[in-house]
Amino acid sequence: MSRLMFAAALAGALLLSPLAPRVALAQSDSPMVQSTVYFGLESPDGGVSEQQWATFVADEIAPRFPDGLTVLSAYGQGASTKPLPMLGETTKVLILVHPDTPEAAEKLGTLKALYKERFAETGVFHTRQPIEIVTD
Repeated sequence: MSRLMFAAALAGALLLSPLAPRVALAQSDSPMVQSTVYFGLESPDGGVSEQQWATFVADEIAPRFPDGLTVLSAYGQGASTKPLPMLGETTKVLILVHPDTPEAAEKLGTLKALYKERFAETGVFHTRQPIEIVTD
């Protein structure tokens, strides 16, 4: 139970401190990008719970991106491969600002693969865009 409480506390602290990573990231010599990762929460076994998500953040995401992250809760809708015109589901949106390096790209790929495997979820993808960090 204490591990779950730690995961929830860590996830909450990370969510409430989006400005903390700016100082560390501003020192990078690499160009910076913002990666936005969309994690669908629906799964064949009933969906990913908030506890499962908090544990995934604490165990998998935070160690790979220790400079900080932001998570938003959302509802997404997209094209379906089934006869239905659109499918919708609740989603967690992970926003990361990080150096544009092969190591960061590999970490993102690993996170998406782990999530898909762990939760039998296919609704996982990410976007990326170059950014400029402005602290004043």
